[in-house]
Amino acid sequence: MAKARRGGKRSRPPRSGDSGDMAREHWRADGQPKTRFPTQTEANRSSLRLRLEEGADLDPYRCRYCDGWHLGNRQS
Repeated sequence: MAKARRGGKRSRPPRSGDSGDMAREHWRADGQPKTRFPTQTEANRSSLRLRLEEGADLDPYRCRYCDGWHLGNRQS
């Protein structure tokens, strides 16, 4: 009998060399997936909230890996 997984299905980050840029778009440095926002509007709201509450300067971007939206460091 197989054990039930806690927290639902999780995919693994690509190994180094697999989809290089795509991996950085979707996965944090600690190997966990970045927070996914279903719409640009929701990502924008979260970015603004983080900027006001924590001073974080993050920009929303479309992820090619999951087709959702993530927040990342501001590109100059």
